[in-house]
Amino acid sequence: MPELPEVETVRRMLEVSVRGRTIASVRLSGAKLRSRIAPSLPSRLRRRRVTGVRRHGKYLLIDLDEDLTLLSHLGMSGRWLFSTDGRPAPLPHVHVRLAFADGSSLRFQDPRRFGMLRLVRRDRLWRDPSLAVLGPDPFASPPAGEWLHRLARGARVSVKNFLLDQRRLAGIGNIYASEILHRGRVDPRRRAGALGREEWNAVAAEIPRVLGEAIERMGTTFRSYRTLWNEPGGYGEKLLVYDRAGEPCRRCGTPIKRIVQGQRSTYFCPRCQGRKASRAPARS
Repeated sequence: MPELPEVETVRRMLEVSVRGRTIASVRLSGAKLRSRIAPSLPSRLRRRRVTGVRRHGKYLLIDLDEDLTLLSHLGMSGRWLFSTDGRPAPLPHVHVRLAFADGSSLRFQDPRRFGMLRLVRRDRLWRDPSLAVLGPDPFASPPAGEWLHRLARGARVSVKNFLLDQRRLAGIGNIYASEILHRGRVDPRRRAGALGREEWNAVAAEIPRVLGEAIERMGTTFRSYRTLWNEPGGYGEKLLVYDRAGEPCRRCGTPIKRIVQGQRSTYFCPRCQGRKASRAPARS
């Protein structure tokens, strides 16, 4: 599933590509995504101008004139693809096509159909059920260690699953939770409520650092994620632990371990992320 860095990459490209363009027509496939796309969407989007593109967590907020916002979630395999060709080559699994007045187009492709599209009035946006339950965005507003320490007080879930809870922090997913905890030298199996202030300070310091580095490289591609211009993300080669089970830790050489937490893979270094982890520098 695309996480915050991937969605932020798409947001930045959308901002450059579609801001100021007017929607001339909308075509729907008729297939159901995570939730049903309203049949009225084409008529409500027609002649609307894109005024900006925002993001909160893993959600894209495509702002339109007339105080409307197109709320979008990429789900497991969704992606937006932009083309300046008036007749782009057909693609499978395209569920929405926005044709702009200048001949360019924006298509939403989603083979697994866990994505979501919904048009919301701007004054009701933050009361929308999808957004109302989300915590703060950890890249737009990086959390302080003290705040995380207070938030985790009494929490019995693992620190890894704590970071994945979108009600607490919106946007961190499986890849970057493993990377953040490795950088902060925290064992992902420990209870979130058992971490001390200094440990939360270490985690807090790594959150914007890891997310920012991933955004600079346009995110991470393992399977389906592509940018708006159909390019893969380049952060995969920089990952320290994720999807590296059995390979040597770049810091100490210990084989990376994989475990399952909450039906998701977690990767960590048993030595660097133990309770008495040293502060040895990472290997180049």
